[in-house]
Amino acid sequence: MKLTLSSPLSYKPTESSFDDLSAKAASAAPGYDAAMLYEIKLDDILILKRIGCGERYGYTENEKEQIEKGMPPVPKEDETFIIPSGTYDFEQLPALFEEKDIARLILPYAAKNRFVYIRLFHENAFETVMQFFFPR
Repeated sequence: MKLTLSSPLSYKPTESSFDDLSAKAASAAPGYDAAMLYEIKLDDILILKRIGCGERYGYTENEKEQIEKGMPPVPKEDETFIIPSGTYDFEQLPALFEEKDIARLILPYAAKNRFVYIRLFHENAFETVMQFFFPR
């Protein structure tokens, strides 16, 4: 699926592992959001290199009001890890996986060297999803 992200998503950088963020997303309050950037290299094998990572604990009421008015939220000073606005090949999975599963999950998109943002988002009380954003 093609997705156009009209506003960037901003996060506070973290050194937490993918598996730690996945566990946190599964048990956090709705609105928890974490993202990682990986470089994908395809040689004789698929190589994933983590470039950066960030997390946020949801939007404030003021930020939610701005979003409802169609205005993008203003990143906080410490939110320096960014998924830029742009057009992406997008895939959403209705479950969280472990880091060891990532290569298998992105293999269909690994026909060339590229990057992928992986987002873990606790949407509501019942659902936490994993999303892939492949820059076009």
